[in-house]
Amino acid sequence: MTSVKDLGDAKHILGMRITRDRSKRCIYLSQSEYISKVLHRFNMQGGKALSTPLPTYVKLSKDDCPKSDEEKEFMTKIPYQSAVGSLMYAMVATRPDIAFAVGVVSRYMSNPGKKHWEAVKMILRYLSGTKDKCLCLGRGKAFIIGYIDSDYACCVDNRKSTSGYIFHFAGGAISWRSRLQECTAVSTTEAENVAASEACKEALWLSRLACDMGFPQHVPHLLSDSQSAIALAKNPVYHAKTKHIEVRYHFIRDCLAIESIILEKVHTRDNAADALTKALPQDSFRHCCHLIGVT
Repeated sequence: MTSVKDLGDAKHILGMRITRDRSKRCIYLSQSEYISKVLHRFNMQGGKALSTPLPTYVKLSKDDCPKSDEEKEFMTKIPYQSAVGSLMYAMVATRPDIAFAVGVVSRYMSNPGKKHWEAVKMILRYLSGTKDKCLCLGRGKAFIIGYIDSDYACCVDNRKSTSGYIFHFAGGAISWRSRLQECTAVSTTEAENVAASEACKEALWLSRLACDMGFPQHVPHLLSDSQSAIALAKNPVYHAKTKHIEVRYHFIRDCLAIESIILEKVHTRDNAADALTKALPQDSFRHCCHLIGVT
């Protein structure tokens, strides 16, 4: 018979450091060691730190892709894909604050240019000054609550909008997403409605998962800062300006009708998903990090 050895509480797993503060009943998840290795790998450990991962003045597009043979030759020596991949793991595991920036630079993986590489280095410089930041869990109640946002027609290449959502549990972020929408929205209302529909599916799954793990849930709450999108989701009537919206994005209407989710209004300043859809000024970004739970 094989014996099992108790190694005690988990402290380090898959590059994540787990720290417990039992007096405050909190758990902290960080990747400082992993980020240090990434910075050393790309020779960015001594760079000047930035206050945000992507400054508001940075606008990337396909026009920044290499055009001359000299530029193409230069970019073949740059480990662009490797750097973005390394950033993706940090973003997926413990750093939702860089989700939007990583999403932007990942759009040009197939043909990156010098300006795209400068944006990647900006994210690395931001991480060099914030590598000790971590996710904090345990400061709130064990209920699922989600924040939704979108940035209308933000992509200069195809004019598609960006959806962003983040879900909290026990006062900390457990699930987040920032990506371009598959369809081209023709209004801010449609863009917000698409984001809400995608977040609705995640909310239902997280709620059932929490119940299976022994945390009984109330009806999950979704918070959006768009009053028009909330009205569209709650009022399933015919509108001439919304008849083109795909059927699958009206899934949220059924969920609201059977009361499997609750959709409510939140002020833009209190919307934690704001940092997942656009580049923000320093003060606004810092406030969003506090809302997300990155401390």
